[in-house]
Formats: sequence, C-alpha cells, structure tokens
Amino acid sequence: PYSEQFQYDLFHALRLVFLYLAQRKGMVALHSASLLYKDKAWLFSGHSGMGKSTHTNLWKELYDISLLNGDLNLLAMENGKPVIHGIPWCGTSALSNTETHPLGGVILLSRSATDFIEELTPDQKALLLSQRFVSPVWTKEQFLTTLDIAGQIAARIPVCKLHCTKEPSAAVCMKEYIDSLSSEIID
Repeated sequence: PYSEQFQYDLFHALRLVFLYLAQRKGMVALHSASLLYKDKAWLFSGHSGMGKSTHTNLWKELYDISLLNGDLNLLAMENGKPVIHGIPWCGTSALSNTETHPLGGVILLSRSATDFIEELTPDQKALLLSQRFVSPVWTKEQFLTTLDIAGQIAARIPVCKLHCTKEPSAAVCMKEYIDSLSSEIID
C-alpha cells in the first residue's frame, strides 16, 4: 500500500499544506540550494537541472563550507532583516537543515560558456526572485503577499544572475563577487 507513487503523492500534499500555512505567516519557499558562507546563507536558484547542487558542491570541495539544503529554503523577514528557516525537505540531494540563518544573498543561475555576474535592477531583482518561489499564489492576496516579500528581501540583500559553467571557476567567480560585496550588505 505504500508504493513509491503513494509516498510521492503524500509528500507533495503535505508540502503544499505546509507552504500554504507558512505563507500565511509571512514566509515563502524558494526553489534553491543553499550554503553557509561568512555566517550567512547564500541561495543558488534556477530551474530543475540548472546546476544548483553542482554549484554548491563546488563550494564545498573548494572552500570546505557547510551546505544547508539542496532543494527548498524558507525565506522570511524578521526584525527588518531577511532570514532563511531550514525545512526538512531536500529533493534528490538528501541534504536538509532545520536551522535559521541570516540571508546573505540569492544568486540566479544561468548556463554559459564563461563565468560572469550580471547585475540586476531593483525591479528585476524582485520579479526574478518572485518567479523562483514555490509558495501558492492561488488568490490575489497570496500573489501580492509574495510580491511584497520578494520586494522587501530584494531591497536588503544582493540578488544577481550568475552565468556559469559547471567548472570550479564558477564558484571562484561567485566567491570573489560575494567577497567584494561583503561591506555593502545590509545587516
């Protein structure tokens, strides 16, 4: 009776209810892999198969940092600051964490033959960030709540696009960029 299909369906039903209730508390889920660098969570988001886990694993190999989650991260504003709350779901990565950390930034991944960072306008940051949320937007109220949270978060942290390869140079490029921004991040 507990076939793989049943487990899959049950998981998605429970996850949907959880995401709905979390959104009612001002939290949204971002489809992303995350790591801990300089005591902040850095989220790497992209479509399935884009290389989120590949990229975060490059960081682990090169810099021996902690990975937090391989699939979903729960974002919220607390005391005017963006944070992530770990959740127990990890997708196929088998990597999850239930700790809370300050949010350092969100990096939107895009495949490329070379590694480079694309700066985004404030509107692009909020729009592209909201497009990666997996929280429900069944009603106008939910949609506006999601956009509001995206706008608040995007105004307080770096959100950029990393055009990258699957090579270690991609992690080096991103780390150098984050290191150059460290003094600009709003605490």
